[in-house]
Amino acid sequence: MNKDIIDHFERSWKEYDEWYETHPAIYQSELAALAQVIPSGAGLEIGVGTGRFAVPLGVRFGLDPAIPMLKLSRRRGILAVQGLGESLPFKDESFDFVQIVFVIEFVDHIVPFLREAVRTIRRKGDLILGFIDRDSSWGQYYARESTHRENFHPPSPKQILMIFQDIGLEFREAFQTLFQAPAHIGPEEEPLAGFGKGGFVVFAATKKR
Repeated sequence: MNKDIIDHFERSWKEYDEWYETHPAIYQSELAALAQVIPSGAGLEIGVGTGRFAVPLGVRFGLDPAIPMLKLSRRRGILAVQGLGESLPFKDESFDFVQIVFVIEFVDHIVPFLREAVRTIRRKGDLILGFIDRDSSWGQYYARESTHRENFHPPSPKQILMIFQDIGLEFREAFQTLFQAPAHIGPEEEPLAGFGKGGFVVFAATKKR
C-alpha cells in the first residue's frame, strides 16, 4: 500500500472512526451487506483499521499498518498486529476466512495482494471482499471528492471476478447496497443479491485448492 495513504490514516484515525458515528445509515447498510456472507470460524481482516467492521461481524484477528488504528481495534477486542497485506506475517492456511473491506481501492497491484490473502486461507475457506464499485455513482463520487483521489482506484466487479479465476478462487455470491445518491443516503438500506446497481459490493469466493 502507498506510504502516503498509510501516513494519512496514521494522522486521521480519530476522524475516520468518528465518521461511522455521524453516518449511521451508510455504516449499517454496509454491515448488513457483509453480514449476508460472513462464514463461521477463525477469520482475519486485512486492513482492520479501528475494528468498525471486524467487531460487529465477529472477525477475531486483524492486521493494519497504522499503529493508532491498531491500538483502538485492540481495545475493542481484536487480536491485531501491524503489517502490510502485500506480505502477511501468517503461515499458509492459517484462517477459515479472510475479510477485506475498503482496502482494495488503495492497492496498486491487486493480483499479488489478493494472492497473498488467499495463501493464508484454508482449503474450502472463503475470501470476503467489500469494495466500492468503480462504475457506480459512488465510485465516481469518491474518485472526485476523495482527498487521496490520485491513490483511489476502485475496481469493477467484472475485474475482480477475472482475478478470482486467476488466483484459485471460485465465486460464491454477491450482495450490494448504497442505491441512493452519494452523500445523501437516508434510512438504512436492505442489501440485495448481485451487483451492478449498488455503490458498495460484497463478493464471497471459496478457495478451490
